[in-house]
Amino acid sequence: MLTAISWLWAQPGGRTTYAARHVNAWAAMVRRHLTLEHEIAVVTDMPAGIDPGIRIIPPPGDFEDVRLPTWGARKPQCLRRLAMFERSAADWLHAERVVSMDLDCVIADSLDPLFDTDDDFRIAKGTATSRRYNGSLMMLRLGARPQVFDTFTREKAVLAGLKHLGSDQAWIASAIPNEKTWGAADGVRFWTPTRRVTEARVVFFAGAVGKPWEVDDPLVARHYPAMERGAHVDA
Repeated sequence: MLTAISWLWAQPGGRTTYAARHVNAWAAMVRRHLTLEHEIAVVTDMPAGIDPGIRIIPPPGDFEDVRLPTWGARKPQCLRRLAMFERSAADWLHAERVVSMDLDCVIADSLDPLFDTDDDFRIAKGTATSRRYNGSLMMLRLGARPQVFDTFTREKAVLAGLKHLGSDQAWIASAIPNEKTWGAADGVRFWTPTRRVTEARVVFFAGAVGKPWEVDDPLVARHYPAMERGAHVDA
């Protein structure tokens, strides 16, 4: 069975504040657009307000305090997600195959064609030459790429950050550089104020370009849960 997970943590001084309502909105979209056998979970130590139908997974704590000089303090510090690549990750995630998705997304069409595959690993294609991958969407058969976790050091991650943009995605690009990706042809798109998306399976609002609950956009209006649109978060 597929486990769809997202991550919720507090990052003081970060450019965006996420809350339980964003987890609930994401889960509602997953339920609407995924018919493959699945469960929905969130890795968090902030369970208050989260829909009881979403399984809460306590974070293991790996790499939470690591900061990279190549990635600004206000940007999301996502190295904690590398814990998925630990050899024994199935023991704390209680899953076999996971899809990790960022909360700042709009799911607009069926996710089944993306995830109905035997691939051990796949990740969203990056949006620039210096961004081989984008960590907004990753699928992993747990235990399949242990070198991502086993070989990580802060020093190596700093060097990776000089070549690739990001925190965890920069390290993943360095550790396993030739993996399969999803891109625009698969319906995985990225929104910007000047390049708005009209058709997609899933659209991610990466960076500081505005989040689904903040922007006035027809695609968001059609697909993002109405109760959350216009709910301001700190930026």
